Amino acid sequence: MGVIEPFKKWKRSLDVYVSCKKSVCLFVIALFLLIYMWPSHFLMFHDESHSFEDVMNQCSDDNLIPYHDYKRDITNPFIYSIPPNENEVSFLPYVGNGFLGIPLVHYPSVYVKDKRTLSLNTKWNPVISVETDLPIKDIYITNIESGTVTRVQCIANGVQVIYKYYAHRTIPHLFYQELKIKNPTMREVKIQLSKATYPDWATSSMEDRASSKRESGNFPLHTFNGQIKNVQNKDEVVAFFVNMKAWPSVVEVKPHRSTFINIPCIIYQENMNIKDFDQKKPLMENKSKEIMQRVLSSSSLQLEQDHVDAWNKLWKTGLSISHSKAAGALNGDRINATVYYVLSSVKMKNVSNLEMEKSSKKNYISIAEGCYGGYHHTLQALRLWKNLKTFKEVNESVSLWLLTLEKQGCHKLLSLGSEGVMQAMVLSFGGFHFSAHHLEFKIDPKFLHRDYVFRRIQYDFNTFINVSVTLQDDNKALLGVAVDKTEKDKVYYACDGGCSLQPVELSSSEVYFPVKMTDPITSILYITSDKNHMELIKDTLHVHKVVEAPAYDHHVIALHRHGHHLGGLPLMFWASVIFLIVIFHLFLFKLIFNEYCGKQEKFKTRYAKV
Repeated sequence: MGVIEPFKKWKRSLDVYVSCKKSVCLFVIALFLLIYMWPSHFLMFHDESHSFEDVMNQCSDDNLIPYHDYKRDITNPFIYSIPPNENEVSFLPYVGNGFLGIPLVHYPSVYVKDKRTLSLNTKWNPVISVETDLPIKDIYITNIESGTVTRVQCIANGVQVIYKYYAHRTIPHLFYQELKIKNPTMREVKIQLSKATYPDWATSSMEDRASSKRESGNFPLHTFNGQIKNVQNKDEVVAFFVNMKAWPSVVEVKPHRSTFINIPCIIYQENMNIKDFDQKKPLMENKSKEIMQRVLSSSSLQLEQDHVDAWNKLWKTGLSISHSKAAGALNGDRINATVYYVLSSVKMKNVSNLEMEKSSKKNYISIAEGCYGGYHHTLQALRLWKNLKTFKEVNESVSLWLLTLEKQGCHKLLSLGSEGVMQAMVLSFGGFHFSAHHLEFKIDPKFLHRDYVFRRIQYDFNTFINVSVTLQDDNKALLGVAVDKTEKDKVYYACDGGCSLQPVELSSSEVYFPVKMTDPITSILYITSDKNHMELIKDTLHVHKVVEAPAYDHHVIALHRHGHHLGGLPLMFWASVIFLIVIFHLFLFKLIFNEYCGKQEKFKTRYAKV
């Protein structure tokens, strides 16, 4: 009692001077100060490794803010984290232009053409990185629409390094690196960069200089040359002459400042007989220096813009597909990643050759005719859609794709370079087929239980066709066709399965057709610029039954849209309903049990005496 008594006196005296409202106010103020001051005290006593992790996580989150707008579009860009994040669907960070390809993780190295793909390993790493003993976190962001890879490197001391890589789409042999070193701290930092390395096959290396028309003075270069023997033919070699702009080994960055470093690298290569190497080496040196001077005479912004414009032009053609939540379903992210790797392995067609073909008015249909066909399109070929996390998987996928297109009659399109390859892939996605004077949409209607948009299928050098497949509320598919043309006087027509009705004139706005099934089975859509040819098609199809395709099963569509067969409501909703029903019946059972089987309490009532 003696110990408790002073506390009681203190409480009575406090009640005299401090009202209840004042007590509440003091409590709120104290709570606010505690919450406000707690993080600093928390960090003060926290272990150093955890503080490093917080700094790096905050850095990566801040640098990913510009990409938050892409979250709803899972098809671009692709995020690849080191160390990897849990449940992250990642694709290999990779750049290529048909002349050279570089996987940027798992021991980066330059790969050059060997047979169909960029699979000949030079065993030389041109990628420049920061060298530090501090913990780091790397995030690679592959933007397939622009053909660039951005690497965000967060160092535990707070320094951030933003790398940008691309293999230039229109300047052969150019690999471009851009480094931005940001120092948001209050102290000056010194950053050490990796030194120049030379491969084992380099026969000579030296320091050289190159001039620029845009800036005065000369730029120091790291230069080497050499050859790699052809495994298949011992008399042939791949000869290299490499020019790489020199960079500082140590960079000092002042507080709250950034430093930019641009490092163009010309990896010039030619296939030749081993006896011709010494004779052709001076010519290769001159060509390599010419490309380097051209690059140094252009601004980094202009170089990147030319590269991005070329990739954007390629992506005007393509496929959009509705996202499926069904287990193991093929979605747009894997399709776009596969297309990106294939295009990165194919050279861009020489512009002068393309113009020459257009000026000769060569019929484009004769080039595309015979490419693919059949009612089973490549979207159903599971072997073509691999996991693309390693260079081996990427190389195998690209090789199989190019082989498939070549053997399916697309060899003429492949000869047109990356633009022709893109057209061939889109034709294969939907089973589109050029025949005589028309384009057919040759696909089995049973595969049209998802929404598709096939963009800019080339009909001739001045006309492109857009075809869409849309599921209606009644679960039936509807075809939409629009024409993008430069020749205003030229008219295009279309008819649906069987061509039993009159041809319909097409325009820049979508014209719609139902999906029809025929016996025997025929294409579901025909497109041509020759109306007479279109009217004659129905006499050559010899169908004796034409009906509108039935609605698709609701459970199939629900599986794609919601990941289960239970319709539009989420799975948790149905689980909650079942749980509540079970709880209700258990509660009801308990009431009945207590009513009939429980012990009854006996109440004794006392009556007052009257």
